[in-house]
Amino acid sequence: MHIWKPWNLTSILNPIVNKQRSFVLIAFVAAIIVCLSFNGAAKYITALPQQQFSATLSGSSEVPPVQSSATGAAKFTLSADNKSLLYVLTVTGIDGVTGSYIHAGKSGENGPAIVGLFNPGMLGPPTAKKNGVLANGNLTSADLQGTMPGKQISDLVTLMKGHGAYVSINTQQHQNGEIRGQIG
Repeated sequence: MHIWKPWNLTSILNPIVNKQRSFVLIAFVAAIIVCLSFNGAAKYITALPQQQFSATLSGSSEVPPVQSSATGAAKFTLSADNKSLLYVLTVTGIDGVTGSYIHAGKSGENGPAIVGLFNPGMLGPPTAKKNGVLANGNLTSADLQGTMPGKQISDLVTLMKGHGAYVSINTQQHQNGEIRGQIG
């Protein structure tokens, strides 16, 4: 025997409501995916790789060449706003460091100091034997000297890109430079 039930509004509306819920859920998930895609893309657009420059320092690169077992490395990273250079200068087996500078000059030629990296006034005492970080910091246009006062970090970067600058480390034994490396 079949019992008649009065008309049930819920049984009629459930399929419609479920379809609307599914559509809303799909639209919501799609909106999240789109937002995340734009945020991800913005991250990659604004986080472009910063320009980096480096130099490998040795006595044989000095002009004239110096017999030294010391070595070094300099790494420079241009800031995102192109107004400063973050640097790290590391050394191995060097003794009696009195100062370190970036000089203007191509490979094989000496040039004027344009930026001090370590003890630029050479007023501090020489170091003991050094292995590791000699100096690190952040260079701005205010640090430019020699032929560069009044110029911008972008001018120094132009020299670096054209291999027109080098790092030299001076010691008590080699006051004009014990190790040197062209920046590129």
